[in-house]
Amino acid sequence: MVPESGPLVTTSKRRVVYRRSTWAVHEFEVWSGELVCRVAALRMKGSMLLWVGGTSAELGELALGLPVSERGALATSLSEEKAGDGAAGLARRLALALQRPVWVAASLPFDRFSAPLIARGLVKEIKSRPDFFKEP
Repeated sequence: MVPESGPLVTTSKRRVVYRRSTWAVHEFEVWSGELVCRVAALRMKGSMLLWVGGTSAELGELALGLPVSERGALATSLSEEKAGDGAAGLARRLALALQRPVWVAASLPFDRFSAPLIARGLVKEIKSRPDFFKEP
């Protein structure tokens, strides 16, 4: 017995057009003698999600940065467990640099030692891969 609804039964005359995804993923690591963090960047049309973490795959602190002009950007933390200004500050700086909304998920704390190393590693990666970090 064949069910009436299934992939072999046409229920619509609409034409489906498949397109290539505009999403792209780029993963890299930030090193300073030893591993500082792992980074996964998800480029979407109109925005970017950046995950900064260690060995665990936790989401951690979540922040959103929005460019408001060519000279300024705003950011807010979207998680209850606010570990400081690390993810929000990084989201604000990246939104200003890339001129689009940037989501930052950080599963490791930003302290006075790791924050500059992470920022320097991100700048180096953005400069070495501008094709990935520009708007698709």
